[in-house]
Amino acid sequence: MYSETERSAFVASGKEVTTDDVIEELFRQRTWKYTLLLMSLMITWFNGPTAVYLTSFAGIDPTPETNWSCISQKCQDYITSNNSLLQEFPCKMTEEKNGKTELVLKSSDIKWEMTHSSFSVEFDLNCGVGSSKVLKTLLSSIVFAGGLTGLILGGFLYDHIGRKKTAVLGYFIAVLITFSGTFCHDYYFLLIIRFLQGLGMYLAFTGVYIMTVELVPVEQKNYINGWAMCLWALGYPLATAVGYLIPNWNYMFLAAAIIIAVMNVQVLFCPEPPSFHVINNDIESAKQSLKALQLLTDSKLDIDNIEISDAGKVRDRNQTVLRQLADLCSYPSLLLETSILMFLWFFVGMAYYGFNFGWSSIVPNRYLGYLMASVGELIAYISAVPLIARIGRRRAMMLMFVGAAIFYLIAIPEVKLGKNTDWTLESVSCLIGIIFVSGCFSGVYLWTAELAPTSHRGFVFCVSSSSARIGSFLGPYIFNNLFPITHKAVPLGGLAVLALLCALGSFILVETGDKETALTGEDVVARRNLHRYRIFQTEK
Repeated sequence: MYSETERSAFVASGKEVTTDDVIEELFRQRTWKYTLLLMSLMITWFNGPTAVYLTSFAGIDPTPETNWSCISQKCQDYITSNNSLLQEFPCKMTEEKNGKTELVLKSSDIKWEMTHSSFSVEFDLNCGVGSSKVLKTLLSSIVFAGGLTGLILGGFLYDHIGRKKTAVLGYFIAVLITFSGTFCHDYYFLLIIRFLQGLGMYLAFTGVYIMTVELVPVEQKNYINGWAMCLWALGYPLATAVGYLIPNWNYMFLAAAIIIAVMNVQVLFCPEPPSFHVINNDIESAKQSLKALQLLTDSKLDIDNIEISDAGKVRDRNQTVLRQLADLCSYPSLLLETSILMFLWFFVGMAYYGFNFGWSSIVPNRYLGYLMASVGELIAYISAVPLIARIGRRRAMMLMFVGAAIFYLIAIPEVKLGKNTDWTLESVSCLIGIIFVSGCFSGVYLWTAELAPTSHRGFVFCVSSSSARIGSFLGPYIFNNLFPITHKAVPLGGLAVLALLCALGSFILVETGDKETALTGEDVVARRNLHRYRIFQTEK
């Protein structure tokens, strides 16, 4: 990086500079407009929980304490034959048909006296009979299969048509498909909606994140990352309010669509990051992007006459998917770091979303669970920013993964906290564990943005986040389906082992907070060869 004197003189002297140098100079002379642009872009993360966790609130199950009455003649006849059944919970009224357990009374036979309507009741998924529990969990998990599909698509789009255009496409898909949930009264239609929701939202989330971190200097990325994660945590009360205050589950989808549409208009007015144009060897467009950013600053740089040195590194580069894949073979350091990041993302996705779709199984009240998770995540994100700044990305990630493993293990013993409460050691340990997992969630986003070279940033984000979507898909099954059928030492112990392996993976990766952003695979090699624990250092 340039010193204060060099910053003011590097253009006047005709010295070649990188796009990161220009971004740093513009950021140093930013006005409130530049700051507002960066902060508003990340508002997309504020509406994230509302969209992702819709099924947690729209699919509430009745409990044995919920009053009910018959609405069909079949139900009346069945109850008349045995009046004692009026005191029975309908989910316990089952019969065997062709070797399968089925409910005697379904949603068409019963009127539940619930304060909120529920697709779980409407689609007969509320009793956990037969495959219904798996089918219900699928409505939560399928959003990550959609996210996986979107990120595979995004792996090409981010690096080829642009971060901004891809994010805007994702938002249009997310708004339209979420709005269609207002009219949904079919399980398979809702399954399609959730799949496409995931596709659109994760295209948008990742696109906006890449855009934003490319518009700030390296030393500011940690703070931008912390701001994004805090907004995500603050989105939990919004998601809880939508679920609690809106009694009709279809209107929850309508509210979510409006929230997504209103909170993401600002993306349309942001310029494409100049680094995207540079890696595609379009220096003129990169300068146009820099000029658009300059309007938000007090800078008087003569951008037209700046000689951008990045151009020399990419002049002979053809930015294609095949070239990106070939670089993984040419630069084993790039392949190693990408593979480790994929594993870290897999675990973080599994643990993070397993918790957040499993609060109804972990704590006595799902609304309280989400609000407490919000507090825990805020603590994690507010703590992670100074921790990362103080001890670095690598050490902070190792510490947080080890912390998560410890609290998974503490949660295993069967200990009830008081005679007249449903709270257990597991409940409390998981609420503390989510702090460490959320810290990892925050750190892995930041670290990936800095480890991945500009030439592969969209690609690395997408393969890593795709790996997380596989973990995210599995997470709800671990907490909602595996917990009830096996001793909890199995899932919790397994997650603890994975967390420790992630700590080992973090040890192998390099520190990035004190280094300039890598532009190509060659820069990754040079950075890795300076690492204390050098692995694959012989590439040319």
